[in-house]
Amino acid sequence: MIKNINILICDDSVLVHKSITRLLQSCSNATFFYAGNGKEGLDCLKNVDIDIMFLDLTMPILDGFSVMKSLPVREFDTTIIVLSADIQLAAMERSLALGAHYFLSKPFNHDELTVLSQRLGLVFDRSKLTTLDAHLVIDPVASIRELANIALGRGAAIIADHLGDFIKMPLPSVAFMKSSDLAMAIADIRNDKELIAITQRFVGGGIHGEALVELHGKDVDLFGEKLGFSQTDEYKNEVVIDIANLMVSSFLVALSEQITIPFSVRQPIVLEEYMNSHHSHCDTQTFFTIEYTYKAEILDVECEVLFIMDNHSLAIINDKVMESLH
Repeated sequence: MIKNINILICDDSVLVHKSITRLLQSCSNATFFYAGNGKEGLDCLKNVDIDIMFLDLTMPILDGFSVMKSLPVREFDTTIIVLSADIQLAAMERSLALGAHYFLSKPFNHDELTVLSQRLGLVFDRSKLTTLDAHLVIDPVASIRELANIALGRGAAIIADHLGDFIKMPLPSVAFMKSSDLAMAIADIRNDKELIAITQRFVGGGIHGEALVELHGKDVDLFGEKLGFSQTDEYKNEVVIDIANLMVSSFLVALSEQITIPFSVRQPIVLEEYMNSHHSHCDTQTFFTIEYTYKAEILDVECEVLFIMDNHSLAIINDKVMESLH
């Protein structure tokens, strides 16, 4: 008799829930449970005999590392498969040290996950194999949040490799912002004398956008030094500009790989007055934004990044997402 296997997908991305379920729904012995954050995941583990848990590292309320630190919550052997956009070597090592049995990166390889699932006892019924419903409605914000999450993970790995320090993976905020709200935010940045803000424009495949980078903390110069950037003119913000360029370009490179659109970026510059007028010429205009904050684990430095795009750019990205799903 084939043993039934309870599967918990603990991830804040609904797209990940759907993707894994679609891949494994042809299994004749699988029952699925879902959690949108680490707290919900622990509650499920306390009440259900979960055989396999797919666990994201970056989630609201309680992240994947905290979940693993809280285990076990009962006497039952659960196989933990970390499925994360955070692909830093340190993230993998910490996950395995905390009890994870496997570590897979996002976006996951379907064949790899299928082989692993079979090894763990899932039985596939080939007659029930299905493909993605062509009429499946994908929430644009959810799909781009997942794209951003994967891009952030790859960007963090690039920065961590340069830095030699662990980067705390942020949760990307994907939202719409009116130009009047954007102008107000920029005005607030200008009034804050304790930070330096850099702006950098980018284009590619019909996508037009601008990135705004803010740096905080007493270790900004040390952060830049560890990244290999040097200051040759004390009156210029060369290190800050170089850091901002790395933050923007690392994200865009990873995003480009996913949507197959190459980006070109202009030279980053310290925030100028033109940006305020550039974004406030039409108070009724709405922009699409991706916002996140990178933090070094040891150094006192935070880097806040805001990507700003128009709705035409959003439509292009969504078209690319749908192409990749079919």
